[in-house]
Amino acid sequence: MVNNLMNLAEAGEITTTGAKPKLPTTIPNLTNTMLDVYRIPLKYLYYNDENGRISTQIKREFGSLNPHSDEMGTDYNNKIAEFIEEDNAPALKKTKKSIKDKGQQVYGYVLLDGRIIDGNRRFTALRQLEIETGSTYYFEAVILPFTYDAKADRAQIKRLELAIQMGIEEKLQYDPVDLAVDVYQTIVKDELMSRKDYSLEANMSLKDVENRISTVELIHDFLTFINASMDAYYIIKDAKLYNPLYELAKKFIISFPTKGPKYEQTKATAFTLLGKMVLTGGDTVREIREYIKNVVTSPINDDYNDAIEDTVEEIRDKLESKKITSAADYRKRLEEATPELREVTEVYNNTINRQNRGKNVDNFISDIKETLNMLQDIKRRDGLTGNLHFNNFSKDQVSEIREILIKINLVSGDLIEVYEDEL
Repeated sequence: MVNNLMNLAEAGEITTTGAKPKLPTTIPNLTNTMLDVYRIPLKYLYYNDENGRISTQIKREFGSLNPHSDEMGTDYNNKIAEFIEEDNAPALKKTKKSIKDKGQQVYGYVLLDGRIIDGNRRFTALRQLEIETGSTYYFEAVILPFTYDAKADRAQIKRLELAIQMGIEEKLQYDPVDLAVDVYQTIVKDELMSRKDYSLEANMSLKDVENRISTVELIHDFLTFINASMDAYYIIKDAKLYNPLYELAKKFIISFPTKGPKYEQTKATAFTLLGKMVLTGGDTVREIREYIKNVVTSPINDDYNDAIEDTVEEIRDKLESKKITSAADYRKRLEEATPELREVTEVYNNTINRQNRGKNVDNFISDIKETLNMLQDIKRRDGLTGNLHFNNFSKDQVSEIREILIKINLVSGDLIEVYEDEL
């Protein structure tokens, strides 16, 4: 059974507090004089599964849940309450103490059917106090004359939610993944608001809104690449990949405005490098910026993509061996691809080294001298260096070294002619 809170108010089961709210944004056909704050029994209310933070957690832990009020059973609200407490236990404890000592100081917002639009932590604190004390508590909130059934209503709900949750500085900041997904869901998937309207209501720049949409689209491609569900956003959270993907998305917009084959190849390369970074740890944002600067935006991008193309496909084969459902699954599959990732790393490092050698004349000459010093050292030690002995090598390895030295001899001869022509 789904209740209509206004019907309950008319029946006398819900009373007003006398407070008159002031809406934080303009809602068509809705004025402050039309609204009141009500004292609502907790049993009629439930958490909003469409909330960005809550929806991501539901997907991670349960896949899906059927939202409903405590009147129909406490299982749904209990599950979400546990997540809210884990998310910020100190803040919940502080809110609970404040309500116990002074009562609820800030009213919330709910829809006609009891869905909470603002006030999750206050509602959680009230539920805990009711259980702990055995006393009856009420959630003081504005009842908005909307439901999620109509798209026009959802647009107004989202407008108000943004004004409350992100337009006020002291509100709890959204996780960047949750925020980006909310932007994408509202503008692209549900088509509830324009980019411009969202930026105004959420106090964000239009460019930031556009970058977050592009990042979510890239996240979809990344999750598909690693063989995970396209909406398994919690993997991005747990692997801490949002920020490097955000950096990639911003650069891809500029470097590949029409996308195309080169974009697709670069994207696969970038996703593979992200896997290497996840496996080895470190500052992924710094590393991805260096990759963008030294490879993506340089003439060597195509050569690097071609050099590791086969290895990238081998890694994809390992990722596709079994569906990935968590960040732990992803890391495990990466560990299985360690030899291939080492090859990717080696080619990447060699590519960067070659790129750096050409940055200035002094470095270039220094590198040539270092190569000469190494060869002279090998010659002085009768073909080896350090503590190595020929019994450390197989015949195939000795043969490989000989072939490399022959190539060095031939290449150096060609280069001598090049420099003679420049004299």
